[in-house]
Amino acid sequence: MQLVDVLALDRIAVDISVSSKKALLEKAAELLAAAPGSANARDIFDSLCQRERLGSTGLGQGVAIPHGRVDNQENVSGAMIRLKRPIDFDAPDHEKVDLFFALAVPGQCTDTHLRLLAEMAERLGRESQREALRTIDDPDELLRLLSANPADTPTQ
Repeated sequence: MQLVDVLALDRIAVDISVSSKKALLEKAAELLAAAPGSANARDIFDSLCQRERLGSTGLGQGVAIPHGRVDNQENVSGAMIRLKRPIDFDAPDHEKVDLFFALAVPGQCTDTHLRLLAEMAERLGRESQREALRTIDDPDELLRLLSANPADTPTQ
């Protein structure tokens, strides 16, 4: 399973305005709940918050990957959110975050989500990918970019 397998156009939100980490997690839960086989937004939100209490999912360089296991989640679902203005997300580099990739995974899910998290971290570790994600406004183009093989994109 790859990122493109769990992401859909209706779960890509561009230039969203939120004022806090909590508001961002609420928006992420709402988007994730729209996926087929997903739990309700409240259960997903609770799971995302529980995971954040263990430690921030901020990676640095303006990127975070909030994720959580949800007991009544049937399938892995993903969402992408790009904020209009970055917010504090307790990232290790202390930079504010504007790019978010959220995942809701079934409670019994084994290593599938770990592979997805690794794929996202690899993609987002590339400056060219982050820059493209910050400048492309069309969700179709963003989905195409995220569907491309990460090895086909230049590193910087």
